[in-house]
Amino acid sequence: MNFKTKIVMILLSSLLLTNCKEEMKSCVSQSTDTNVKLYNDLTDQLIPIFFGEDYLGKKRYFDSLRVHDEDLYIEERTKAHNELFNNPEKFCNLYIDSTKNKNTYFGTDNTEVYLRRIKRTKDSFKDFSNSPDIKKLSTRSSIKANQFNLCTAKVLDLAEYDKHTNECEIGVVYFSEIVFDPSKRRALVFVDHRIKNYFHRNAVFELRLHDNYWEIEDFMLVSTS
Repeated sequence: MNFKTKIVMILLSSLLLTNCKEEMKSCVSQSTDTNVKLYNDLTDQLIPIFFGEDYLGKKRYFDSLRVHDEDLYIEERTKAHNELFNNPEKFCNLYIDSTKNKNTYFGTDNTEVYLRRIKRTKDSFKDFSNSPDIKKLSTRSSIKANQFNLCTAKVLDLAEYDKHTNECEIGVVYFSEIVFDPSKRRALVFVDHRIKNYFHRNAVFELRLHDNYWEIEDFMLVSTS
């Protein structure tokens, strides 16, 4: 496991486990639209655990990274995250690519291969294997920037990119449509994220509705470059 992957796992654990240290604040969407709420809650978690440190702007460089002190790294990053929380003057831009292409990374000749891999790799994902909606993972969501109300980033449609080239950015993201289980309390979503030409990663995330918040419960990395 490389260091970046290890950090992602550590940060994911820090969101899911409770301890006596300062906790990373969460932004619970108040939308009454189930899909919009899920995308907002998901993105709230993706920004710190999947999109890297760029959302912290100038705060993203920590001494602890250079010495690989994981405990100090989490402590410093959590503090920086909470200082940014609900402080829109310091927000970086996250761009939503919802119109460039109708399909996701899954929407290729290899769609069935990817779906079989999901079912084979993750036991919890197998609960969705018989869902007639499973192929929604290959269809891109049409959610727009104005449907997001985040506490750590400004969300803009990709068409606005050229107007903000001098501003800090978190990258470009798109989502698949949502696959719900029969209870409507668990869901799968495919997420693709890239930062300019030097970072690209996508994954399938499993979420569970808990205390009015769609929490990431598991994920499967599909590709990274």
